[in-house]
Amino acid sequence: MKNLLGICVLLLVFSSVLPVSASEIQFKADTAVADILFEFDGSETYASYVVGEDGFVDITFSRNIPDDLYSEILQRLKDDARITGVLAGSSGPSCSLF
Repeated sequence: MKNLLGICVLLLVFSSVLPVSASEIQFKADTAVADILFEFDGSETYASYVVGEDGFVDITFSRNIPDDLYSEILQRLKDDARITGVLAGSSGPSCSLF
C-alpha cells in the first residue's frame, strides 16, 4: 500500500513537468494570430495563415497591402510570446479594400 502511494506521488510529479503538447502550442499560437488579426478590420480578406504544431506561423498578405499595415501586423505577431516564429509575405491576391 505504501509503495502504491509512492508510485502515485511520483506519477503526479512527473506528469506536471512534462512538456506542453504540440496541439496545445499550436492552439495557443493560432489563438494569438486570430486575436491580433481580429483587431484589424477586413483582415480576413487580405491575410491567410497556417500555424504549425510547433507554433510557427506562415502568413500571406495581399500583394497590395499598405506597408505600414503590413509592418504593424507583422511586429505584433513577432512580439507575441505564444507564437514561436513568423514567416510572412505579401504575394497573395490583391484586395479590394486597398
